Amino acid sequence: MTEVESVDHWPAGAAMGTLVAVAQRELAVRWARLLRLHFEFKRLGASTRVRWPRNGRWRLRVRRDNWSETVMCAGADGVYAYITAHGRLLGTAGEVRYVARLLLWMVKRRQQ
Repeated sequence: MTEVESVDHWPAGAAMGTLVAVAQRELAVRWARLLRLHFEFKRLGASTRVRWPRNGRWRLRVRRDNWSETVMCAGADGVYAYITAHGRLLGTAGEVRYVARLLLWMVKRRQQ
C-alpha cells in the first residue's frame, strides 16, 4: 500500500494535521532561505526587504533607484531554488552568492 492509498485509512483529522505541519515546515524553510539571501544582499550593500504578503508566500524585493526585482524561494522536500515573480529561475538555494550577484546585475542593467 502506498502512502497516498494509506491516507484513506487514517482517522479523521490525522491526515490534515500532518499536511498542515508539513506545509508550515516548508514555509519556514523557504523563509530561512530568503533570509539567507537577504543577508547576502546586505553584505553587498544592496537595498532589500523581506515581506510576507497576504497570500502567504515570502518575497524578497531588491531595489535600486526606481526599479526593483521580486524574488521568491520555491521547492519542496529539500530541493529549493530562487525564482523571480515572473518565473525566471535564478539558481538553487545553495548558490546564494551567485544569485545575489546575478540579481544585482539584473537591477543595474535594467536601469541603463
